[in-house]
Amino acid sequence: MKKNRIISLTLAFITSILCITCVDDADFAVPEGLGNEENEAVNKILDSISAGTLQLKTIQQIKELYIIGNDPLEVTSNIVVKGYVISSDKTGNFYKEFYMQDTPENPNSGIRVSLNLTNSYNKYNLGREIYVRLKGLYVGETNSGDGIVTIGGKVSATNLSEIENITTNQIPNHIFRTTTTEVIVPKLIDFAGINDTHIGTFISLENVFFDAQLTGKSFVDPIEDFDTQRKIQTCLGLGYDELLLETSSFSSFSNETLPEKAGTINAIVSKDFTGSFMVLQLNDSKDMVMNDARCVPLPIEDYTTILLEENFDNESGDIDVLNWINYRDIGTKSWRSYTDSYSQSKAARINSISSGDDITVTWLITKEIDLTTTSQEFLSFETSNSFANGSNLEVLISTDFDGNENNINSASWNVLPAKIVSDGQDFRDWIHSTYIDLSNYSNTAYIAFKYTGNGDGNFDGTYELDNVIINAK
Repeated sequence: MKKNRIISLTLAFITSILCITCVDDADFAVPEGLGNEENEAVNKILDSISAGTLQLKTIQQIKELYIIGNDPLEVTSNIVVKGYVISSDKTGNFYKEFYMQDTPENPNSGIRVSLNLTNSYNKYNLGREIYVRLKGLYVGETNSGDGIVTIGGKVSATNLSEIENITTNQIPNHIFRTTTTEVIVPKLIDFAGINDTHIGTFISLENVFFDAQLTGKSFVDPIEDFDTQRKIQTCLGLGYDELLLETSSFSSFSNETLPEKAGTINAIVSKDFTGSFMVLQLNDSKDMVMNDARCVPLPIEDYTTILLEENFDNESGDIDVLNWINYRDIGTKSWRSYTDSYSQSKAARINSISSGDDITVTWLITKEIDLTTTSQEFLSFETSNSFANGSNLEVLISTDFDGNENNINSASWNVLPAKIVSDGQDFRDWIHSTYIDLSNYSNTAYIAFKYTGNGDGNFDGTYELDNVIINAK
């Protein structure tokens, strides 16, 4: 879809080189002193930024330069990006790469840097502040379509849609450490709320545990040559939610037995090799603290009051459910009826393909929901897609919306932590949202499904919505 403290020593760079030959890796601390050459390079970067001859970009701005699945982008502008290293190859779970995010705490964005360097933790240690000078490098994917935006050194000779490592000769001219090493604080995330925006960031999940069927198993299946994905779960209302933890067969903890109890996992959010699903990657098995009892979902038989239920089976053309709102905020595309040939079921569908609109914002809002007579409520639904392609679907709730479409944008809307299908998911799959607890909201409320896209082929993805239901007690 991760607690480290590095103690920096103010030693000369040449002394640190000598120490590597006589100190065990476990006792080695990366020096704060970088040597005159690297210090001067950093100072030149900072001076150039101040003078305006070098432009500092955020990680998110760099990621926005590239569209998932497109050919790599060569950076020709004089730009630089700053980040803080959040991954470590010390245990062997990362190889010739590191991830960096934009801040040590509460990051907005993260990115992968692919480089031809092993044991990079000796140089790019956890928390290290670095600048990457991008002119002459590439932004793209190391495996086309995998959904992990990466900084690399060149286009692959065998696949022009992919990039390769920053070479050993390129590294000194493009990646620069500062003397700053920060403590990286994992960002606490709702389990169901993990999405593509978290890729490349260091997060924390609470109350999680491994699937009971994995009891006694190790992190890596002994028959696997490379990676193993193990299912982790948590209780969300009336059911479970799940995610995959991916571990390399080359990691030093690959043969350790998986914890049987529940607890906290700190990890980096990434994707599997093909980009089909989200995974978490550990820096070390010590980033898991699992000493708590495993939870049990609430009994669904206690939640038989149905406050809302819609499967769109009676719809055709534009969605026109009684007392619902199908509102084109910007653009010409509405939510429409759709028949899924695989499930043989109708659903609501939205996209902006061939719209010609610069931007599309369309809302599908439920009827008013009365929360006054029940003690606890859980929303759930299912989503599918045909390549999200840079478009976005959110589920929101408002308790001050008055039901008038002219007041949609003046109302207060809160994003709900729902699991929504991600780009790369097989178009035949339907993804359950998990059960979203609404008990913090009172009186009356509206639920909205808000789509954002445009006519650009890179941002015109399709979403489908079905089986919207609110179970209450």
